[in-house]
Amino acid sequence: MNLINKNKTVIKEFLSGGKYLLNRPALPSKRFVIFGRGRSGSTLLVSLLNSHEEICCDGEILHDRVSWPRLYVDLCSSRCQLPIYGFKLLSYQLRDIQPIINPKKFLFDLHLNGYKIIYLSRQNLLDHALSNINARRQNKFHHRAGEKKQKSQPISVSLEEVIHWIEHSQSLEKYEKSILKDLPHLSLTYEDHLLDSNSHQQTANIIFDFLEIPPQQISTNLVKIVPRNLQKLVENYESLTEKLKTTKYSPYLI
Repeated sequence: MNLINKNKTVIKEFLSGGKYLLNRPALPSKRFVIFGRGRSGSTLLVSLLNSHEEICCDGEILHDRVSWPRLYVDLCSSRCQLPIYGFKLLSYQLRDIQPIINPKKFLFDLHLNGYKIIYLSRQNLLDHALSNINARRQNKFHHRAGEKKQKSQPISVSLEEVIHWIEHSQSLEKYEKSILKDLPHLSLTYEDHLLDSNSHQQTANIIFDFLEIPPQQISTNLVKIVPRNLQKLVENYESLTEKLKTTKYSPYLI
């Protein structure tokens, strides 16, 4: 972003924030944040929750740096016309993008001001690594029903690349858990709650109970694009797994 565009963005933020502080519009009665790493099912969860008629769930509202992140969250919340508002916050955005000195205090302040925290994680970090690598290679992170399907080719992956992503994920996991320690939240995992579409309604019901709202039937138009059988995704899967067996990451070869 060049200096002129950056200054325009700051001015726009200042005006929007000032208008919000001046008028102080009422916020939705119930609010929540989905917190975790990318490629862990958070977009799917947003889609599922948005199918509830009383929920408006934004995506990554803090994807780009803003001058006043806490104020911006309430500003986005105030624009919601439904009684329940949520948004998605990826941990790297809290750690690396936003000007937040004390991330634990940031989340704790959200909690104190009525934002319930849903923590979404992924257990198998090999699957997580391959999902990250594939999305970037194909330049395709999500697919919705009705969209033209891209023809994807199996990818060749080096051991070093996989280990890089596993270690990156482990670092973020450690960061997330340090922030969430002693902070009330609902923990969900991709494998237990989102991987199988048959568990989606039960997962939504758990969240509805956590938010103390009436349950509803949920749905999504998102379509899974990564095959469960990783041998169809990774053309050098056998040689890759043989190398992984000699590392401390072999437990992920389930």
